Amino acid sequence: MANTNNLTVVSGQAPAIVDPLTGSTNPNTAQILKVTGQGEVTVPTTLTEVQLGIQVDGKTATEVQQETAQRSTAVVDVLQKLGAQELQTTSIQLNPVYSYKDNTQTLTGFTGLNTLQFELPTARAGAAIDTAIQAGANLIQNISFTASDKASQQARLQVLSEAVKDAQAQAGAVFSTLKLTPGKIIDININSPDNPSPSPLVFNTRINTVANIPTTPIIGSPQTIKGSVSLDIGYSPNSAATLASATDNLTGASKPAVAIVDPLTGNTNPNTAQILKVTGQGEVTVPTTLTEVQLGIQVDGKTATEVQQETAQRSTAVVDVLQKLGAQELQTTSIQLNPVYSYKDNTQTLTGFTGLNTLQFELPTARAGAAIDTAIQAGANLIQNISFTASDKASQQARLQVLSEAVKDAQAQAGAVFSTLKLTPGKIIDININSADNPSPSPLVFNATNNAFATGTRTPLIGGTQTIEGSVSLDIAYSPNPADTLDLALNGLQRSA
Repeated sequence: MANTNNLTVVSGQAPAIVDPLTGSTNPNTAQILKVTGQGEVTVPTTLTEVQLGIQVDGKTATEVQQETAQRSTAVVDVLQKLGAQELQTTSIQLNPVYSYKDNTQTLTGFTGLNTLQFELPTARAGAAIDTAIQAGANLIQNISFTASDKASQQARLQVLSEAVKDAQAQAGAVFSTLKLTPGKIIDININSPDNPSPSPLVFNTRINTVANIPTTPIIGSPQTIKGSVSLDIGYSPNSAATLASATDNLTGASKPAVAIVDPLTGNTNPNTAQILKVTGQGEVTVPTTLTEVQLGIQVDGKTATEVQQETAQRSTAVVDVLQKLGAQELQTTSIQLNPVYSYKDNTQTLTGFTGLNTLQFELPTARAGAAIDTAIQAGANLIQNISFTASDKASQQARLQVLSEAVKDAQAQAGAVFSTLKLTPGKIIDININSADNPSPSPLVFNATNNAFATGTRTPLIGGTQTIEGSVSLDIAYSPNPADTLDLALNGLQRSA
């Protein structure tokens, strides 16, 4: 096993890295492994930002503007009483509505839309949304969650630490396979963590009541912060390994050092050293054990308040049964409330509203089918997506195995070329780790065996496998075997001509 202590401990006398071509210990000529580690951290959110709309249709601009202003004032009033922060108007619109008949445009009325935005602690956001809709809002345009500045900064630092650990693990896998001894970290490049990705909604299990009306129960889900750190790590072979047979040197076996002489000039200048560049590929499949499901609760009704109340009630019922089944990462990716229009004789008429809450959850695959069926019985009426994932531990082990397989592939390719050309490989001058890709999505596979669930049939699910790929590039010095000269090379060319 390769010694990886020097990746984390800089104290003590670090081994000098000797250039196999010159014997120099100049760090500028040292062999280098280049690796980039990835870090990812989730941080809890505490604030919710909401965008609501007040849309009014009417015959005249004055009528529409007056009603929009009246309803907007009522919404603002209740939000202020609830302590909404950062309350602001993001847009005010008033537009004519036309009908078209016999190529004639006729003004039929006006549409007004005021958009409000506010922020509240997440524990109070659900009640604020419902109260605002009762007061006159009839559009939910956007909802997002944010963490505190302090929590975000702590997470950004943790991301960098995780990225360094990942780089160390990757380097250790490659050094171990090649039987190389790591030296000092020569260069470090921090790629600042990304801003947190948008955070979806998560339902709360508690049902609160405002005037005996169900309140939309929401809590903020974590934000994800990602970042990477690149390391250039010096290395040397175990003991005095240098040139020998192709097989030995590609695996790091120890042999006496031999200077590489340019067969054309006799020059030993490392700048004229011959280099073989080879990239090996690795691929590993890992079994999936978790299933991620997206379900929808869609409600149609005459009024915005009616639709919002029924959507909240049914969403709470679905969440309740899923949590009783032990669903993990339960959250909604969207909450929507939109008007529905009919069109007759080229005239637009408001006929009602549509609400849609989208839930996402995760369960062990063996229990996911029953959970889907139970959720639909409780009120869900859309299945939007199902995918399979492996555990974090299994994925990480597979990523390291991919790098080991990629190194072996590079060694095999180099050995075939060196053997055919009758060349003697030297030290590996440079190593570049191309981090293993994220697993590709795993398709859905149905089981032929039907299992009973309650009085019906349980939806059968079988998780497939995820494929993880990666590559490692090696720069390997080489020289001709002593018996091979320029004359033989030229003769070979003449014979092949």
